[in-house]
Amino acid sequence: MKSFHTESNSHATTLVQHLLSTHRRLHVLEGAESSNATAEKDGVDDLIMLLASIAVAVKSVGSAVRRRDITHGSGTESEPLERLANETWIDCLLYSQRSCILVSEDLENPVVVESNMQGKFAVVFDPLTGRSYPPCQEMGAIFGVFRQMSGGSPVIEDVMQPGRQMVAAGYALYGACTVLFLSLGSGVHGFTLDPALNEFILTHENVRIPYCGHIYSINEGYCSLWKPEIRELISRFKTEVSLNGKERSLRYVGSMVADVHRTLLYGGIFMYFAHQQWPNGKLKLLYEASPLAFIIEQAGGKASTGLERILDITPESVHDRIQVVIGSYEDVELVEQLFKGPSRSDPMYLLRRSHSIEEMKDSKEESISFNKDEDGPTILCSTLPRLVQ
Repeated sequence: MKSFHTESNSHATTLVQHLLSTHRRLHVLEGAESSNATAEKDGVDDLIMLLASIAVAVKSVGSAVRRRDITHGSGTESEPLERLANETWIDCLLYSQRSCILVSEDLENPVVVESNMQGKFAVVFDPLTGRSYPPCQEMGAIFGVFRQMSGGSPVIEDVMQPGRQMVAAGYALYGACTVLFLSLGSGVHGFTLDPALNEFILTHENVRIPYCGHIYSINEGYCSLWKPEIRELISRFKTEVSLNGKERSLRYVGSMVADVHRTLLYGGIFMYFAHQQWPNGKLKLLYEASPLAFIIEQAGGKASTGLERILDITPESVHDRIQVVIGSYEDVELVEQLFKGPSRSDPMYLLRRSHSIEEMKDSKEESISFNKDEDGPTILCSTLPRLVQ
């Protein structure tokens, strides 16, 4: 007689089953940029094998995070876990024999895979995020996959590609349960680790980020280091409502993966601006910002530096840093409008912004203040100044 657990999971879809069932829709084999050195083995099966190896790394590191209880330990106790996470990811990727060059947040230089174990994919990753001192409760991992661009031995240019050329990207989050969200260019899907089966089960299919949200996420501890225009921006976030008519509220976990995960599911915006300590921004472009930007855009959101699309930026070095504005399309659009000024190509933008203001004004008129602008109507976007020229 079958157990109740077996019956309850009889129709569950595992990660590998999902990839196999949807492989014909993967954009990576439908005109992705690559050299004519691409061989037959650089197909869907190879990509699935690579992603399966990443899933093994996520399972192993997630187990180590739970066993060691580092969230209540001293900062030095997390160092062995950092090394373990990095070594685990590299070992899993090497033994998949589907990668050719690896870039890790924990290594200064890329790892070139030995010729007898090479595949045709370049992988970039942060094996353990949220490990600041003291470490964050919600740790995770971020990864992105490129197709090798060179025809022979792997070179640094194989990873120095803009994020739009990724063939896969995703993140893992280690919390009460271990989740893995990924995209292969045809939407975003989320999987939760079933500890009884030790398999990732499809739990979030075709994830779509809300068009707007009322939650904003930013580390206000750096407020004194921001430029005045950034402080003005956050001040306005605190006093003005979102497009859905709700007053904005702040949520900040301290782990980019956890904050972006919440933003993906519930909408809103995550921001990490450059400041005096990090004049170019703190987050790494290649293996932090770009993969998460890929996920957010595939879910219908937007990812920007405030001035340009993150996925269009080509890194100059493997550890380049940038500032990040990522989340619901309308919320990121608002920040971009503040930086660039209103877009003449979108005449309906001001109307969309005024709609929520009028709704909120009707229900809570005393909580909203309007500033009269000399050249524009009394609606939110027309009264916000340009922040940079």
